[in-house]
Amino acid sequence: MRAGPGPAVTLALVLAVAWAMELKPTAPPIFTGRPFVVAWDVPTQDCGPRLKVPLDLNAFDVQASPNEGFVNQNITIFYRDRLGLYPRFDSAGEGSVHGDGCRKTFVEHYIRTPGVWEGGGGSSKLWRTGDLSWVAGQLARTKMCYRAGSSRQGWCQSSHPGLVTVKQAQYEFEFAAQQFMLETLRYVKAVRPRHLWGFYLFPDCYNHDYVQNWESYTGRCPDVEVARNDQLAWLWAESTALFPSVYLDETLASSRHGRNFVSFRVQEALRVARTHHANHALPVYVFTRPTYSRRLTGLSEMDLISTIGESAALGAAGVILWGDAGYTTSTETCQYLKDYLTRLLVPYVVNVSWATQYCSRAQCHGHGRCVRRNPSASTFLHLSTNSFRLVPSHAPGEPQLRPVGELSWADLDHLQTHFRCQCYLGWSGEQCQWDHRQAAGGASEAWAGFHLTSLLAVAALAFTWTL
Repeated sequence: MRAGPGPAVTLALVLAVAWAMELKPTAPPIFTGRPFVVAWDVPTQDCGPRLKVPLDLNAFDVQASPNEGFVNQNITIFYRDRLGLYPRFDSAGEGSVHGDGCRKTFVEHYIRTPGVWEGGGGSSKLWRTGDLSWVAGQLARTKMCYRAGSSRQGWCQSSHPGLVTVKQAQYEFEFAAQQFMLETLRYVKAVRPRHLWGFYLFPDCYNHDYVQNWESYTGRCPDVEVARNDQLAWLWAESTALFPSVYLDETLASSRHGRNFVSFRVQEALRVARTHHANHALPVYVFTRPTYSRRLTGLSEMDLISTIGESAALGAAGVILWGDAGYTTSTETCQYLKDYLTRLLVPYVVNVSWATQYCSRAQCHGHGRCVRRNPSASTFLHLSTNSFRLVPSHAPGEPQLRPVGELSWADLDHLQTHFRCQCYLGWSGEQCQWDHRQAAGGASEAWAGFHLTSLLAVAALAFTWTL
């Protein structure tokens, strides 16, 4: 009888399988060093001084305003004309604004000189984008170039007699959009190498069919959209972070569909994040709102779990709570926000922020973040009510609540059973116990100095073709 492999060979095989099962390493935390960042990007700066309703936002790792005029923030949103001269069409689709997008496809034609925004320091840049997918309806946006009966159409037909005009329009549009996006990413990374850059809303999932198919709705991303996201490999290769959006419509309020809607969108972003880079996964920062879309109604506790809690459990690097000027139109709206923050939002943010931190320390030696083993499981990173309680904190500049307690053996067993580690770049092992930072120095440099976390900032690239 032939002898089996020796102990050393068997051990090597086991280690190889275990290594293959590990999640790809990702960027270490930014800002506070916590594995899960919760940012407040709502223009509430007027609530205190102007409307006399001060808000306590110390529970958030980042406090910023999307309004124009604020500098040196960790998050700054660039809307249509706030960064450079981008091609776009008006609401009727009839006019090109900021240049001719049909011909000028490279970003240097539209972005202002670096000196205009060089004073931003370590602040991040967020450019808000519309959907550039042809299939999602961008055919209408090419009509300035390919209007029926136009001379442009005649030129197209004479130059490409073997092609249908629409097909040529699609090809030129998609090629121009690709070049525009790539050149923009390359430019901003060169000018701001210590920021994280990517396109807001990308990758998308297009799982909004809950209105038409409420009874059969699963939340899953259609296979065709997953395939299209894979076709955008060129975009993910240039990105240094991903910024999906999970804004909840009130139709989904306090329903299982709400969680499914969020979960599959975040899962798709995480899939893309780990698929298109050989040796690392991109960090994912999820955009959500503290209220339902188009309403100043705060998310229910169930929906805070479905958005913030689901994102944390799946392994996102953080969430960005975004809001517009409608949040601070009056004393009443500011007071509503203050009450909602105190009653529900801040306690939940404190709970999740500390739970992710405790899990990281207990499971991953503080060198990785906890990720749900089964993405579909109903397990979350919450502090156990048997082990912890939130008490008021009166220290200046500290969150209004802090946890008191410690992890029990039951808590540790729960974390071990339901969560595994995604190590930060330079660490590996089931519990991120192996230090490879010296060997991984080259990869770290490729990520623009992630070891200098105090200088890093989240940035989402916004392409202002359409909004």
